[in-house]
Amino acid sequence: MTPGPVPHPAPGGASFTETVDGRRGAISARGHLTTRAADMVRGTVEVLRRSGHVSVVVDLTGVRRVDDDGLRALHALADGIREGGGRLTLVQPPAPRRHG
Repeated sequence: MTPGPVPHPAPGGASFTETVDGRRGAISARGHLTTRAADMVRGTVEVLRRSGHVSVVVDLTGVRRVDDDGLRALHALADGIREGGGRLTLVQPPAPRRHG
């Protein structure tokens, strides 16, 4: 883990990036939150937790679109961390956009 914020693009060229601040245990997300992007965030949260962060913050204010499944995956992640004695805070999760 590097000492300051580091951007991580989603695999496959998806329009999602996360910037990780390993000192604070924080992730800032931007772009389109899909199930794949939520899985990327989950992996980063796990790395932060293994490095000693009991509490992790995921800032979603830069997320412009979100799929139902992506948001559900983050809420399930937060529930699992809480059950394990930790805390995952989701800052300003956007409402899922319905496709119609």
